[in-house]
Amino acid sequence: MITRRRVLALFALVALLLVASVVRDVARHRRIPILPDTTKGRKINVHDDLVDAQQGRPVDWANLEGTLEQLEDFRMAPLIRIVYRHSQAIDAVNLAKIHAAIFNLRYWMDQPGEDGHCYWSENHQILYASAEYLVGQKFPEQVFTRDGRTGRAHMTDARRRVLTWLEQRWRYGFSEWYSNVYYVEDVAPLCNLIDFSNDAEIVTKSKIILDLLLFDVATQSHRGTFVSTMGRAYDRNRRSGEEGNSMRGIIQNIWGFDLPIPDGRRMDGIFLFRERYQVPSVIEAIGRDVSPTIIKASQGLDLAELPAEQLAGTEDSRIMLQWGMEAFTNPEVIDETMRYVEKKHLFSNSFLHDLRSVDFFLLRRTGLLPTITRVLDPWSNATVLQRANTYTYRTPDFLLASVQRYHPGTLNDQHHVWSATLSNRLSVFTAHPPVPRKGKSPDTDPSYWMGPGRLPDAAQHENVCLQIYRVPTRTSLGENGPNLFTHAYFPQARFDRIELRGSRAYGKHGDVYVALIGASPLTYRANSTDDLIQVGRDTAWACELGSAGRDGDFDAFVRRVDRNVFTYRESVLTYGTGSRQLKLAYQKDFRVNGVLQNSDFSRHDSPYARTVRQPQSITIEFGGRRLLLNFEKGIRREE
Repeated sequence: MITRRRVLALFALVALLLVASVVRDVARHRRIPILPDTTKGRKINVHDDLVDAQQGRPVDWANLEGTLEQLEDFRMAPLIRIVYRHSQAIDAVNLAKIHAAIFNLRYWMDQPGEDGHCYWSENHQILYASAEYLVGQKFPEQVFTRDGRTGRAHMTDARRRVLTWLEQRWRYGFSEWYSNVYYVEDVAPLCNLIDFSNDAEIVTKSKIILDLLLFDVATQSHRGTFVSTMGRAYDRNRRSGEEGNSMRGIIQNIWGFDLPIPDGRRMDGIFLFRERYQVPSVIEAIGRDVSPTIIKASQGLDLAELPAEQLAGTEDSRIMLQWGMEAFTNPEVIDETMRYVEKKHLFSNSFLHDLRSVDFFLLRRTGLLPTITRVLDPWSNATVLQRANTYTYRTPDFLLASVQRYHPGTLNDQHHVWSATLSNRLSVFTAHPPVPRKGKSPDTDPSYWMGPGRLPDAAQHENVCLQIYRVPTRTSLGENGPNLFTHAYFPQARFDRIELRGSRAYGKHGDVYVALIGASPLTYRANSTDDLIQVGRDTAWACELGSAGRDGDFDAFVRRVDRNVFTYRESVLTYGTGSRQLKLAYQKDFRVNGVLQNSDFSRHDSPYARTVRQPQSITIEFGGRRLLLNFEKGIRREE
C-alpha cells in the first residue's frame, strides 16, 4: 500500500536527485577553462613576406616568428603559398620552424587539443580544410605531431571537407552572401587549391565555385565598388568601398577601374599571385556592364529547409552547413549543437563557452532545449544566416540592393539589409541600432551600426527601397536595449549638398542624388554629422535614388520627390513616385501599382543567368560570351 509518507519520501528523493544533478553540472562547468582566440593583437608579417618573395626581394624569414606562434587559418593561406613556392629560399632553421608549426596545427574540431579558434563559419571551413589538404599532399609520409597521423591521412579527411564545402556552395550558394569582408577569405583558399592540388576533381570544382563567387561580385558591384546587401558586414564595410572592402585588390586586378590599387599585402594578394585560374571573359564583361539592370538571386537555406535536405544532424557535413549558417542556439538546431559541442569537447572555446548555461543533463534528456531557446530567444539566435532573396538595381550612376522580406522584427547580427552605393566613397543605409555597450558611445561602439538590433521588413522596386521597422515590446535574452529609434548613415562631409526638410532628407553626391523619407521627422543625433535619427518604436523609411542624367539638376530632383506622397498607417507604407505606387504591408504584401510582387526568387534571375535553386547546370551569358558550368560532371566550358 502506497502511503502519504512514502509519496512524500519519493518526491523528496526525486527533488534531491534533481538538485544533485544541477550541482554536479555547475561544478563540471566551473572546471572548464575559457580559451580565448589568441591570434589577434600582434603584428603578423606573413603577407609582407609573401609579397617580397613573389617579387624577388630578399626576405628575413625570422619575421614569421609571430605568425608561427599564433598560427591559424587566415595565416595558413599565405603560408601555404610560401611553402609550395618559396621553400628553397628559406634557411634550414626557419624552414624547420615552419614545418614544426604546420605539423602541429589543429585543423578541425575533432583533432586533439582545445583552443579558442573559430573553425566553423563558412570562410573558416574552407580555409582550414584547404590548408590541411595541401599540407598533407605536400608531406604525405610526415607524421603530424598533433595526432600522430600521417599527412596522407590528413589529406584524406580534408579532401572530404573540401568537396563537401564546394558542393554546398554549388547547391545552396553562400550563407555569407555578398560579404565584401569574407568573400576574400573564400577566394584565397580556392586559389591555393587550384594552383597546388594534384586532384583534378578538386581543381575543376574549385574553379567552378570561384567563377560563381566572382559572378556575384560582378553583378553586385558599381564601377568596381563591391558594397551590396550582405550576410555579414562590420561597420566600416557598409559605409564605402574605401574603408572596408577587402575585395578591392581582386576587383582592381580583374577590372582595373580608376581606383587605388592595393599592394597585395593582405589576403587578396593570394589572388594577385594566382597561377592556374583565368577569370572567364563573360564575368569580366558583366563587371563592366553599366546598362540599367535588375538582378534577382537566392542564396542559402532557411532553417526550416534543413530536414528536407537531410542536413539536420551531427555528422561533419551537416554541422558544416548548420554552423556555416551561424546557427547554434536556434530551436531547429540546438540539440545537434549541444551533442556536437559535447562530443568534440568544445565548451572551452571562448566562442562557444556560453553554451554551458543550457548544458544541463535534465534539460537535454527531457528535450526541453528547443522550447527554452524559442521562449527566451537569446541574442545568439540572431547570428543565423538564412535564405536571402536579393534584389539589385544597377545603373551607370548608382547601385541599390536589398534582401527582400528577410525575417522582419527578429534580431540581426552583422546582416546588412540594404545599401545605396553612390560611389566608391559613399554608401547610404538604415538600421535599428542596439544600445551601445557599457563604456562605449555611438561613436566608439562598432555594434551601433551593425547590430544586434531589429531587422526591418524591406522591399525594393528598381530605384526605390521601402523599409518598416517595428521594435517589439518584449526583449530577447541578452539584447542590449532596445533603442526606440532607427537611424541612417547620411554623412554630411561626404555629400556636396544636403537638404533636410522635416521628415525628408536629400543628398547630392557628384551627379547622384538620394532621398530618404521617414514616417517621422529626421534629425541628426546630437554632436553627430553622420547619424540621421527617426524616433519611434514603429518607424518607416523610403529611399529613392536619382541622378543628373535621370532628373536634371539636384533642385529639380528635390522638387519632384517633395511632391511624392508618403503615408504610413497601421503598419502599411505607401509611396508614390512617377507612375508607380508602391505599397508595403508589414509581414504581408508588397505591391507595385496593385500587382503583388514575388519575393521568393530562383538561384539566378537576371539578363546574365536564369537558374533554378539547386541547379544541375548554370549558364552565364552576356555580350556574345557564354560560360557553362556543371558541378557534378565537372564541366567548366567557355563558349
